[in-house]
Parts: sequence; structure tokens; C-alpha cells
Amino acid sequence: MGEITRVALLVTGAMGHVGQAVVRHALAAGETIIAQYRSTYRVADARALGDKVKWISCDLADPDAVAAMCEAHPIDACIHSAAVSNEKYARPQPLTAIHANVGGTANLLDAARRKNWRRFLFVSTGSVFQNVRDSSLPIVEDAAPNVTNIYSTTKYCGELLTSMFRTQFGLSAAVVRISWVYGPPLVTNDPPRGPVPAFLLAALTGKPIILASGADFAASFTYVADVANGLTAAWRADTLNHDVYHLGSGENYTARRVADAVRAAVPGAIIELGAGTEPWTIHTKMRGPLAGNRLFADTGFRVGYSLEDGVCAYADWMRANPDMLQ
Repeated sequence: MGEITRVALLVTGAMGHVGQAVVRHALAAGETIIAQYRSTYRVADARALGDKVKWISCDLADPDAVAAMCEAHPIDACIHSAAVSNEKYARPQPLTAIHANVGGTANLLDAARRKNWRRFLFVSTGSVFQNVRDSSLPIVEDAAPNVTNIYSTTKYCGELLTSMFRTQFGLSAAVVRISWVYGPPLVTNDPPRGPVPAFLLAALTGKPIILASGADFAASFTYVADVANGLTAAWRADTLNHDVYHLGSGENYTARRVADAVRAAVPGAIIELGAGTEPWTIHTKMRGPLAGNRLFADTGFRVGYSLEDGVCAYADWMRANPDMLQ
């Protein structure tokens, strides 16, 4: 892969859903990438991204390992997406989630402070809003988080650390909250990932979807390409005037509308949903959509994919990659 000599963007969690999309998008723009992963490393995925990516195995919860990584490579900025990614995985091992989501963030922020990085972005989540009384109301960027479960608490701690390093050390650091991301290369029917991948996976493999519950669930599903575009726009911005940004359409989409979009993308798909919100509220609560105009004001970025466009693009990708449907 050769040595990296120019300043580079560090993307953490680069084998994950969001991290891999960010790497792909930044590479397409000609950037040099340091791609961090902890233990999961897929050779085929790494090779597909080419030789401008330097892959580094690093446990971000280990301060010495983080310091060594940052000493060895000319990192100029970081998009930090690595995390224990939802309550399903955080609850059985709370200390692991705390070390990864809080400790790892603290270690990176201190490296950014010591190395004077140009930019640090902490990828957070709409899950920091757990006790929303009216899930139909948009959640604006200055709304006070209310966390209850393990995952949301660890992510909010990361937000507080990011804001503290911004105010106390003058670091150009900001939080970007995302919500219910869907799109390639993730293909799963795991409930924490939402109905979009589950419905498309079943539809494209000819399986009917008949659920006793789910029709009343709604969330601000965001296509992964929009997430990658928005994060890289924030990374490139000359100035970030705020410590928190929301990345999303500002609209909640019902599972019924998801089903309609899947039927349009996969004619003949059979989807029947009963009343209720489970299984998608087993590990989290419904909330209003993330809303706000800060990201557009500071970067010019707006979400480009409607739900229908995103589902159609995702279906096309699945058809082109049938091995992912096994």
C-alpha cells in the first residue's frame, strides 16, 4: 500500500457501515485516508477501496495504542464513527460500550488536541433523545438530550467530551447526529437497523413479509450516501460555527411508506403489517425527526435522497450484488 506522506483524514470504524461509506466518498474526491478498525477486517472490502487507504488495527479504548497510531501517521482530521453501535450490543456488555464509546472518544480528542488537528467530527445519534413525549415533533439542534439506556448514555458522554474539547482547548470539533441509516453494503433483517434493509432483503429473495406489528413505527431513515456526503462536507468546511449538527431530512417516514417504496422498487413484493411499532422499538424509543439548518448554513449540504430514491438505489445495489442476499 505504500507510505502515506501527505496529510490524511482518519476515519474510525472504517469497516463499519458509515465509516466505509465515508472512506469511499472521500477517496472519490482524491483524499488520502487512514482507516481504523479494531478487529473486523474484510480483505475484499479493503482491496476494493484501493491503495490510497492505509488500514490500521487499533483499539481506540487503549490510550497508548491511539497515541502510537497518531504518532506514526500524518493525520490532519478525524471523522469518528467507531462505536458499539446500538443498545442491542451495548446492554449485554455495558463496560465494553463505555470503554469503546466514551474512552475511545476521549483518547482521540486528546490526540487531536496534542497534534492540533484541523477538524474532529464525532458521529452521534438521534438516540440521545430517549424520552420524547410527542414523536411527531421535529427535534432541533439545540434541544436538550435525554438519555436513558446504555448506548444513548455513552454517545451523549462522547458529545459532552467533544464540546468540552472545543470550548476548553479551541479544537475545531463538532458533533454530527445521524439517525436510522440504511443503504449498501449493509444487508440485514436485524431490528435495530430498521425496516428498509429487512423489507428489501425479503422482497428480493421472494419472501413475503407478514408482521403482526410494525405499521405505526416511524423514523427519519437516511440513505448512507447522504450521511457520507454530509459528514465529509462538515469535515471540509472552512468554519463550523456550532458544536452540534443534525444530518437528516427533518421528516419521519412510517413503516407503511417504507413498504410502499419497497413495492415500487420490487414489483410484486408482499408486505403486510399489523398495528404497533415493534420490532423496531424493542431496543429504542420512537422520536421525532432530527431537524435543523446548521449543516446547510455552514457547509451548503442538504440531504439529496428522498426515501423512495434511496430505497430504489439500495434495491439496484442489492440486485447488482446478489451474493449479499445469502
